Amino acid sequence: MSRSSTAELISERRDQSSPASEPAESRTKAEKKADKKAEKAARKDQMVPVLPSVNILSPWVFERMAISRLRRIFALAACVLVLAIVAGWAVQGMRIDQAEKVLAVEEAETSRLTAETSTLTPVKTFVATVGQQQLTVQNNMAAEIYFSRVLEELQNATPYAARVETVSIALDPNAGSVALGKEPAVGETIPVESPCPGPDPFNTKLVIGCITLAGSAGSRADVGEFVINLGNEELFVEPFISTTTAGDGNGVTFNGSVGLSEKVYSRRYAELEKLLKASAR
Repeated sequence: MSRSSTAELISERRDQSSPASEPAESRTKAEKKADKKAEKAARKDQMVPVLPSVNILSPWVFERMAISRLRRIFALAACVLVLAIVAGWAVQGMRIDQAEKVLAVEEAETSRLTAETSTLTPVKTFVATVGQQQLTVQNNMAAEIYFSRVLEELQNATPYAARVETVSIALDPNAGSVALGKEPAVGETIPVESPCPGPDPFNTKLVIGCITLAGSAGSRADVGEFVINLGNEELFVEPFISTTTAGDGNGVTFNGSVGLSEKVYSRRYAELEKLLKASAR
């Protein structure tokens, strides 16, 4: 075959192949991307071959592996528990040490205070003695009576036309002291039944003593005024004139009695502590 025939054949083949390549070149980029995605999806859908596996281990091997895992878990838990116990023990030991230090300080302070207290024992004894004496004075002086005040009030109650000539005072031994085997409280009195005859024998009042008196007056009206005045005084209880005797002229003589109330007590020592503090200033 000559060169010219060969060239003709080549040119014909180019003419045949050119129409087929023109459509391929005319495809857009979007279509090419779609083709590539389709190829990738096809590749994913293809099944990947997997090699067959064969387990040649015995079941007891797996059991030993499980037991070993459990042992490791228990060992770890035991370690954690031991660490927690050791930490708690250390914290408790620190607290005990701190408490022992505080206790030692307090014991030292107690020893110091005890020593100081022992040196103050005589003072304590003196204070107790003074307190006992104070109580004794209060109990013994609870029944102290201002007789000067009693006589002054009796004189104030006597009318101008009357005169008290004789006066006698009788105190009940139980008043303001010991009665029925019991000591009265400080500042309190124990009134007893009136030893004086009163105007109402069925309604007697409680008094601490009795004044028996005798005198004279210009008239019975003056005697009545004297009784009223005694009844108005807080120191006296149940004034009573037992007899009145008419003498020469309009004058009369009288005899009677009057009880003493608790108001006659001086109570100077009822608040002895305040008196001592005031005198100390």
